[in-house]
Amino acid sequence: MISAIRRGFDAVSRNRGLVALVWAVNLATAAILAVPLAGLLERDLRNTELAANMMYSFDYGWWSAWHDGQKGWTATFAPDILGTGFAFKNVDLLLRGELPARLFVPRADDEEEAAAGLDPVILGLGVAYLVVQTFLAGGLLGVFRSPQGGWTVRGLLHGSGFYFGRLLRVAALGLVAFAIVFAVARPFNRWVDDRAAAAVSESTALAWSLSRYAILFAALAFVHMLSSYAKVIVAVEERSSAVLAWVSAAGFCLANLRRTVAPYLVVGLAAVVLLLLWKAADASVDTVGYRTQLLTLAFGQAFVLGRIGLRLWLLASQVALYRS
Repeated sequence: MISAIRRGFDAVSRNRGLVALVWAVNLATAAILAVPLAGLLERDLRNTELAANMMYSFDYGWWSAWHDGQKGWTATFAPDILGTGFAFKNVDLLLRGELPARLFVPRADDEEEAAAGLDPVILGLGVAYLVVQTFLAGGLLGVFRSPQGGWTVRGLLHGSGFYFGRLLRVAALGLVAFAIVFAVARPFNRWVDDRAAAAVSESTALAWSLSRYAILFAALAFVHMLSSYAKVIVAVEERSSAVLAWVSAAGFCLANLRRTVAPYLVVGLAAVVLLLLWKAADASVDTVGYRTQLLTLAFGQAFVLGRIGLRLWLLASQVALYRS
């Protein structure tokens, strides 16, 4: 177990260029919306006194008025995506079934409730990003499958294309599994909410409410683990059947539950530490002027690189654990 986690870390260390490659793909994907948003903000702030003021502090009053006049995906630009707020927002969206593409959100009863979710443009970009990441997964698994390491862009793209169809079927079965989890969770959540409403103390009601989120998060993590090992099995054993890969992954994970959960706990703890370091770095810099803006940008991109490195570490550890 510890050996597999260490070998996974060594595999990523030997292939550090993969982190930069995935980062470049992420940056290009984000730029599809970030660049137009930057142009829109520049246009609305051009030749205004607020433009100079915003160099030194965020003007919440201006943002509130600007936000009220926006329609579509630009209205999602808000202060809660800055700092560490994005992490809590992403977890909330995940547990509400907004990701991906609002597939697991029950039909809204009114237009206001339907408009409360993410904009379709952002959801569509998210779906495209998932497809791209599924494509890259084949090449990444091909690299981590080789103990000696080393890779070329040509070889990575060849592996990505070779496994893409199989991994796409594995991912589709994963969406079905996630849908089942959310379908089971809805009546369970209503039952828990009834228990919380009937609780005689506020702490008991809070415990009931938090427990349902914790259970749902654990169930989603377990499905993600099964999907990940199914992808590993497809690449390591050259499987062509996505269904049989899922069956093998379920058997492997259930037979080695403690060992398969361990990489998630280690990498998850490392992700929390990285988030705290990002919070400390972000709070230590007063972004006033171009120099500190560049410094904050550098801190932010280093944080993104760290998150990508952790994701690849988890994948490499899973390959090492299954091969052992």
